Amino acid sequence: MREYEIEAELLHEFRRHGSQSPAYPSIVAAGANACVLHYAAGDAELRAGELCLIDAGCELDGYASDVTRTFPANGRFSSAQRELYDIVQAAQQAAVDATRPGARQRDAHHAAVRVLTQGLLDTGLLDRNKVGDVDAAVESAAYRQFYMHGTGHWLGRDVHDAGEYLSLDEAPVEQPDYSGKRVSMKPSRLLEPGMVVTLEPGLYVRPAPGVAERWWNIGIRIEDDAVVTADGCELISRGVPVDAGEIEALMR
Repeated sequence: MREYEIEAELLHEFRRHGSQSPAYPSIVAAGANACVLHYAAGDAELRAGELCLIDAGCELDGYASDVTRTFPANGRFSSAQRELYDIVQAAQQAAVDATRPGARQRDAHHAAVRVLTQGLLDTGLLDRNKVGDVDAAVESAAYRQFYMHGTGHWLGRDVHDAGEYLSLDEAPVEQPDYSGKRVSMKPSRLLEPGMVVTLEPGLYVRPAPGVAERWWNIGIRIEDDAVVTADGCELISRGVPVDAGEIEALMR
């Protein structure tokens, strides 16, 4: 199949189940295209041994959804793909655990970044001899070679819904700006029950000097929609399997 054929299947399923429209142009990215963040579905063919990243959502009665899954085209993850996939899944769980009333909106990002960075060090994608331990690699933002976006955004009447990400009534404090520098800015907004956010860590490995070929062109993102509850958050998009073993079983 080609990317645009899968996009067409998504549009068909959205309308068949009662959705009025897609929430945004679907991302269907095969192989190396999965390393392009806002890739538009093209005519690339899915090939055995490669991944297909699908980031898609529909609107139902005025509310948007936003879900990402990454599938092995031939039904089985390679060892390198599975290793990175498990890291991303662990990072998402850390983000889920950090999403609760009284926590800050960016706490999920900080939690996910730490897990991703540790994984990058463990796999050798980040060289400890150059970037140091996990604290140093987070402080310098060395992880941004492989993870260059935030871990979530507001979700509601729009897929990137309106709303402040920074507290309106707190004084600025010094904090990291995600590029290895520190800036003075207001703290992140506190989460409250009823707020809805996405939680979407990922890893994107392009061919580059110092990057072993076994990792090249692996792009993985896992995204779910989370409603903040009284004591944590509820993932409302887990009807789509997320565990790698469950994905392989579904494809079989």
